[in-house]
Amino acid sequence: MLVDRHVELAELRRLASERRPVLALLYGRRRVGKTFLLDHACQGFRHFYFLAADTTAGLNRQELLRELRTVVGDAVDPDPANYPSWRTIFRLLADLATDEPLVVVLDEFQHLLGREDDVVSQLVAVWDRELRGRPLMLVLCGSEVATMARLEAGDAPLYGRWSWAARLRPFDYLDVAAMVPDRSPREAALVYGILGGTPRFLATIHPGEPLGERVIASVLSPRGEVHLQLDRIIEQEKGIREPAEYRALLAAIAGGTTRLDAIVQVAGLGDRANAVRRMAVLEGLELLTRERNFGAHEKAAWHYRIADPAMRFWYRFVQPNRSRLETGGARDVWAARVEPLLNDYMGKVFEGMCRAAYVRHHARWGLPGAAEWARWEGKDRNRRPIELDIVARLDDGRLLTGEVKWSTRPVDASVHTALLRNLEDLAASGQGWARDALSPHTSAGHLYCSAAGFTAEFRERAAEDPRIRLVSLEAMYG
Repeated sequence: MLVDRHVELAELRRLASERRPVLALLYGRRRVGKTFLLDHACQGFRHFYFLAADTTAGLNRQELLRELRTVVGDAVDPDPANYPSWRTIFRLLADLATDEPLVVVLDEFQHLLGREDDVVSQLVAVWDRELRGRPLMLVLCGSEVATMARLEAGDAPLYGRWSWAARLRPFDYLDVAAMVPDRSPREAALVYGILGGTPRFLATIHPGEPLGERVIASVLSPRGEVHLQLDRIIEQEKGIREPAEYRALLAAIAGGTTRLDAIVQVAGLGDRANAVRRMAVLEGLELLTRERNFGAHEKAAWHYRIADPAMRFWYRFVQPNRSRLETGGARDVWAARVEPLLNDYMGKVFEGMCRAAYVRHHARWGLPGAAEWARWEGKDRNRRPIELDIVARLDDGRLLTGEVKWSTRPVDASVHTALLRNLEDLAASGQGWARDALSPHTSAGHLYCSAAGFTAEFRERAAEDPRIRLVSLEAMYG
């Protein structure tokens, strides 16, 4: 079943049917579903798929020719010496598209880069001078995100030649639920919090299987499929040196350290500038994200968080228990060190889910889109600590505030009373946006998301007060 990728699928199939030269770029992290999407896009079209290996250019060309002969037969000269360069390979592909359209997918294209034969320059030469309107669609696909992204940069040789380019990203919480349709909303949320949105990870879950058993076998066990993938996710990106430093940064952030100086100290990296560079790489890979308090000055400190739930789970529960897991204690680790802490862990995951739910459902909830969405955490003028889970500036300029509760019992109206008190104290402390959030003229109301629903009393109060909007987990899943 193809989930979520229907727009990309339709666009690729439209391009494949246009009977003209088409150059397409598709990239994203491993196991995110690139090849699965391309398989669906190529159905019904004359096509050729080649998976490049991390070897020499000559060996890759020989293997490509061998596989191509199984598709087109004698149209390929059996002597590989007649194809001594990538230019001759691309010329051959162009010739094969003379009489009828051809779709060619070069997967893991990053393995063809940086070799003795400059594949990109050879492609440019053929593409610009020798295609002559032939219906060849060439798709370059790869999983080294930074390397592939550079192919569409403004100073790259292929710039201006792309007919289509896309970065395939993991699923959000709602698409994850489509991968596990037999699960309740709460269990589907747990699946997302543990495995994230990587389709291949989600495909390891068997219908009817207890979630704990799957996590033990696939994530906690050192021999599990998801464990093996997450363990090497940093090393899979070419150009990353000192992967231990990247892991140390992620571990520090997963442990709850969010400010840069504290992260550097906890990670044991003495060079602050070096840490900033490392964290920028992690942001580019979308493994790390950062945000400031709502309304903060542009020079205010950033708060860093792990963006991918699977990575967050890994560094929260797997990495700290590696020794015990290596000695066969996966079941004990789940029972004693994971399952009892899952509800606490899901708090931040659920905040991200609510943000995604707002993007999907705000119109159905009778609210404009959000131009800015953030949190606020700090102290008021009396040094009282305050945290607000939702502070958003909507497209119409109004302020939306709220709280997110991954609770096991229905949330009551005390959460609304506490929010109003926090806003009043912040307004008195000089936070102008807090005054706007309290004013009936500039406030869009207050949004509360609860995994366990709401008490009857709170629902009655919300029915009487249009400024209060209650969103249950079931409502988030539609």
